[in-house]
Amino acid sequence: MKRCYLVRHGQTAWNSESRIQGYSDLPLSPLGHRQAKRVGVFFAAAHLNAIFTSPLQRSRETAQAIAAGNGHGVVPIVEQELAEMRLGAWEGLTPVEVDARFQGAYQQWRVKPSSVLIPDAEPLEAFRTRVRRVSEKILSGVPEGECVVVSHGGVIAALLADFLQADYDALLRRVRLDNAGITAIEYGVGTPHVLWINSTSHLEALSQSPAEGWF
Repeated sequence: MKRCYLVRHGQTAWNSESRIQGYSDLPLSPLGHRQAKRVGVFFAAAHLNAIFTSPLQRSRETAQAIAAGNGHGVVPIVEQELAEMRLGAWEGLTPVEVDARFQGAYQQWRVKPSSVLIPDAEPLEAFRTRVRRVSEKILSGVPEGECVVVSHGGVIAALLADFLQADYDALLRRVRLDNAGITAIEYGVGTPHVLWINSTSHLEALSQSPAEGWF
C-alpha cells in the first residue's frame, strides 16, 4: 500500500495580492514560511520514503521545511514536470486586471477554464499530459509506504481530476486548494482512493485569507 500526500506550497506575496503566478518563480512570504513549518510539524512523526517537489522556489522552500520538520534525513527530489502551468500574458496580473486587458477573460475562465485561450500560455492538454506523466513516474518509482509531493494548485487539481475521473473544468470551479493545504491519496491494487482534500487543520493558529484562484 502506498499513500501519497499532495501539498500545495505556502503563500507568496502574489498569493496575498491575488496575482496569477503560473510559472513565475516567487519565494515564500513570511506567512508562507510559517505555513511551511506547520506542514513540517504535521509530518514530523511520519516515516516518509520520499519528498518530491516542483522546481519553483515556493514549492522547494515548502519541501525543505517538510524535510527539516520530518527529521528523517529525506532529501527533496526536484521533478521539473511538477511545475505550475505556464500562464503566459496573465502572469503577474490580478483577476480584475485580466478582465480589463482581455475582455472579461477571467470571468469566462471561472465558468469554463478550458474555453479560454491565454496568450503565450501552455496548452491545457499539454499541461495535463505532463502532470499525468510525472505522477506515473513518481508512483511507479516509490516503494510501499508514504511520500509527499509538493506542488501547485493547478497541478493538484489536474491530479485529482484524473484520480476522480472528473471533469477538469467542474473540479476547478468546485474544489478549494489553499496554500499549504494537504490532500491524501492511497494506492493499493486497482483504483486510487482519495482519502481527503485540502486539510488545513495544521494551520488553524495562523491568520490567513484564501486568495482568488490557485495559480
